[in-house]
Amino acid sequence: MTDTSCAPILRGVSAALGPSLLSRTLSSRVLLVGSGGIGCELLKNLALSGFRDVEVIDLDTIDVSNLNRQFLFRSQHVGMAKCQVASEAALAMVPPLPGTEGTEAAYLPHHGNVCDNSKFNVPYVQKFDLVLNALDNVAARRRVNRLCLAAAVPLVEAGTAGYLGQVTVIDRPSGTECYECQSKPTQKVYPICTIRSTPSQPVHCIVWAKELYKLCFGPKVEDSMLFEDEESLRADRDAAAKEKEEANEGGEEGKTDNEMATDVSSAPNGEGGEGSTYMDAVGELRSLLGIGSTGSEDEAALRSKAQEALTALFATEIDKQIGMDRYKTAEKVPVPISSEDLVRCIDIDAIPPTAREGYNPTDVWSPGECAAEMAACFLEVAAHTIGPDPSQPLPEFDKDDDVAMRFVAAASNLRQCVFGIEPLQSLYDAKGIAGNIIPAIATTNAIVAGLQVLQAFHILKSKLGLEEAGKDANSEEGGLKLKDSCRYTYCLRDKTRKGYLLQPTQLPEPNPNCFVCRNATVSLSLNTQAWTLDMLLARVLKKELGFAEPTIMIGEDIVYEEGDDIDPGEYAANKSKTLAGLPAGGVGHGAVIKVEDFTQDLEVEVAVSHQDTWTIVEEEGGKKTEKEDDREEVEKFVIGGKKPVAAAASDVPQDTGEVAGAGAAGDAQPEEEDSDSDIEVVEEADATKNGGEDAKPPAQPANGGSNGSKLPPTKKRSLGDESGENAAKKAKTNGSDEVEVIELD
Repeated sequence: MTDTSCAPILRGVSAALGPSLLSRTLSSRVLLVGSGGIGCELLKNLALSGFRDVEVIDLDTIDVSNLNRQFLFRSQHVGMAKCQVASEAALAMVPPLPGTEGTEAAYLPHHGNVCDNSKFNVPYVQKFDLVLNALDNVAARRRVNRLCLAAAVPLVEAGTAGYLGQVTVIDRPSGTECYECQSKPTQKVYPICTIRSTPSQPVHCIVWAKELYKLCFGPKVEDSMLFEDEESLRADRDAAAKEKEEANEGGEEGKTDNEMATDVSSAPNGEGGEGSTYMDAVGELRSLLGIGSTGSEDEAALRSKAQEALTALFATEIDKQIGMDRYKTAEKVPVPISSEDLVRCIDIDAIPPTAREGYNPTDVWSPGECAAEMAACFLEVAAHTIGPDPSQPLPEFDKDDDVAMRFVAAASNLRQCVFGIEPLQSLYDAKGIAGNIIPAIATTNAIVAGLQVLQAFHILKSKLGLEEAGKDANSEEGGLKLKDSCRYTYCLRDKTRKGYLLQPTQLPEPNPNCFVCRNATVSLSLNTQAWTLDMLLARVLKKELGFAEPTIMIGEDIVYEEGDDIDPGEYAANKSKTLAGLPAGGVGHGAVIKVEDFTQDLEVEVAVSHQDTWTIVEEEGGKKTEKEDDREEVEKFVIGGKKPVAAAASDVPQDTGEVAGAGAAGDAQPEEEDSDSDIEVVEEADATKNGGEDAKPPAQPANGGSNGSKLPPTKKRSLGDESGENAAKKAKTNGSDEVEVIELD
């Protein structure tokens, strides 16, 4: 192709790359996975650089919050598939080529999940010259990584986090490190006891508010960690009695049975099993809202019940906990909100801040405004569920739902007010914390996307050289040597000593212990007498190790198999059996099982060790003690040895509703293609193990003496107080509520 036959922009590309590489670019097939922040920039770059055959995979739809940086989208596109709109916009940018009327450029969108093996599998990926990743979560990245390794197709991986970014190239024939060679930062978890009783950071209060949202509006009230019923209270009482019995053996022999019973019954909620003061009020409020019932259209009744529920949550319950000496050793004693103030702020004349003229999402609401906003949310939900078009409220919290986010922001600020936690959060800041969002920087996305296309040119140049020499690009010897031409490039926020903001380094060597690209052995410790095959499949093989359709073999015998042509009932009987009770001799201590996944061309040996005793270490007063691990059996396991063990990232919230395995390594990834995650919570027994606030020895009493007397509080928090320690302050960005370094867009 001559320069004169090119469009002006392609003549520049030809001058920079050469006519041969431009021709190779025009004829190459590219797969782009993701069409969000980085994906939009990539599509623009690909179109203007001469790439004419591109397919795009994305399951997401366009949201209003995307419009400020994903520049291919406009307001009229909200609700439409990202890949569809982005592909059409990019196709319009492709420079025309004379004489190609019969071979027009094609940008083909696929609105779906890249983890769908029926559509996006190894044969599908093998059609492309290279793959570009523009994803926002670990699960999808891991999937694409394995597909490209199995298909021997180069993958250009990238990610951004605020001002930080990185681009690398993954290619099995070139002997480069794959995405899973290095462990990913695990998510920060917060103990339930901290969330429910002793919050010390704004993020703790936001987690609590999201659980309150589930309690008030969720279809299953029991999904909230604030929910209590007789069964859970009985379990708490039994646990408290057991602890007291152990303590009695260690030095409380002098106490009578009646004294021991009094200790148990007087323990605060979550320790001794006494019911909270808010459950009845919240249950009645749910009925009036029409959740699970016919509801009521009486606004006065709704306001009255909302006042009762909020008083129970922010006044009565706090009074009760203080009266039980829950906070006698706390550094800060919570101050209940005046019930009179709550009634006044929820009055019919109170105007919520979002309904006022000149409202801005970055405004920080006063405590009184927060109470009025919560009341307004209750009324809106009631209108939604019992109006002319009744429907169930959102099944789960969604940061992009207006009512849900306003409710959570208001409730979290009221809780911060009670516990004296500053600064209060604006709706905008609360949304960032609740959705675990690092503010995306459009410039970083653009830089990273540009670096990806440069790496794509390097890959095509290497392929072109091999093709001209008549060599196979996928052969181990004489194939692509991308280590010589491609680079792992970091985008930095601060300059290096030489003044650079981009730092290229050589592509790393594969981790010899990587079970994905080096088929290394994975060691696994668990109780083979208690774990069933179904538990192993769901918790370890699929969730932790990322197998899609595993086949499990003991020796030469298949004990489980998945696939399109496999009868689901063929191995159903084995799923309920313990590992030790499986056919072919079962799985015991020292056994090695083979796990294969033909959809990913992945084969791994798992070395199993039996362990039936599990303990956790607690530290109090500088003294460490071992305690029996009372979590569910499915959470008691250790993946170690050959699988890299991740170090905890700083304050990365996640909400999977699950407890991390005992020392379990691996990626704490979401199961759906959505990076907007919440907070993972752990049982109270794990508080000290995870280094939460409860791991610290408590400070000296701030209210009440050491005699254990239960005196009513003498101080109330006034919603009208706009000065002093309770004044609403502008929320500021701080490291405790953000991810420090994470490979997410």
